[in-house]
Amino acid sequence: MEPPTAPARVVKVLGRVGARGLFTEVRVELLKFPRMQLLKAVKGPVRLGDIIDIKDELQDVWLPK
Repeated sequence: MEPPTAPARVVKVLGRVGARGLFTEVRVELLKFPRMQLLKAVKGPVRLGDIIDIKDELQDVWLPK
């Protein structure tokens, strides 16, 4: 069973991270909770305004009820 996902919009592209620049560090805001922003390392091409699925952050992040 796959972990639950949440769609998020890329707000800011911060730059490359990792030993060889394999990942791009981005700031994303959850679409369900627009005031909640997270830093995420994304593998692959990403641009400002892209919608990505956050898979593993849902257990770690406090979600308001």
